[in-house]
Amino acid sequence: MNIDHGWKLALPLAAALCTSLQVSVAPVEASPALTAAKTCRKTISVQGKSYAKKRLGLLLNCIDRLLKCEILLEVDGVNPGSCRDLAVKSCNARLGSGPDTTLSKARATFDTKSTTACLLLDLPAMLSNGPGGLWYANDAECGGSPDIPSLVDCIRENVEEEVDATVAKVKPRAALLLTNIGLGDEFPNIPLPPTVDVEISATAPGSGVLVHPGTINVPIGSALRITGNPNLSCSGGASNGRLRITIGTQELTIKEPWGPNEAAIFGPYTAPATIEYSIDYRDQSCDDVANGDVEVTP
Repeated sequence: MNIDHGWKLALPLAAALCTSLQVSVAPVEASPALTAAKTCRKTISVQGKSYAKKRLGLLLNCIDRLLKCEILLEVDGVNPGSCRDLAVKSCNARLGSGPDTTLSKARATFDTKSTTACLLLDLPAMLSNGPGGLWYANDAECGGSPDIPSLVDCIRENVEEEVDATVAKVKPRAALLLTNIGLGDEFPNIPLPPTVDVEISATAPGSGVLVHPGTINVPIGSALRITGNPNLSCSGGASNGRLRITIGTQELTIKEPWGPNEAAIFGPYTAPATIEYSIDYRDQSCDDVANGDVEVTP
């Protein structure tokens, strides 16, 4: 027999034989425990990635808007008022603590979807280091969570820490910009540099005459934080006083009610310098100006 002809006959026979010997195997259904573990794990991963991306984008957008206004003033001397107003409005709508802000909604989505998915599992399985466990007991911060919502909340906070630390590195002025519009406390993981605190006060309650702060010494690497003493309030009862503070090319305004919660932060200062400052006080009939120098020292 011709060899090539023999192979041509043998191959179809072999294929038919293999087909006849195939065994139909029914797919194995995943157990409820396996399905629950996979659903919980995947949901946290997907929602964590989505929330991190959203938070990062919102923060960078806000900080870029604020920074644009400061650069307009510092480089070209353009009045930043309208620019700041629009930036602050946008930042508050997106990053503020209210339930309807963009960030709050993104946070709620992570919490709701992750908690709902992981309730199909249970807390011991999420914490377990054994077979089928998700090993969250190994997390030094979250391993002691008493229930699933608390664990999910802790996981989200870990995500926030990582995102905010990244923002602090790529946007070094982030903490100062956020603090100067009242959002600094919302992002404690974007740390402020060390600050020198200066409180502006009046010679007597309602006098309208400033106690001159003199030369203000600031170490290199620090920022300058200026607040108003409550005795600045002028007589008449209206709460419309303001301090317009100019230090070099930076300018900020703080308003009544005076106290530690209304502050203007300048800097941080990175090299030795002598920088002129002006503090312009206006409150009804009260009117005074203090001028001097900020000495940045090693």
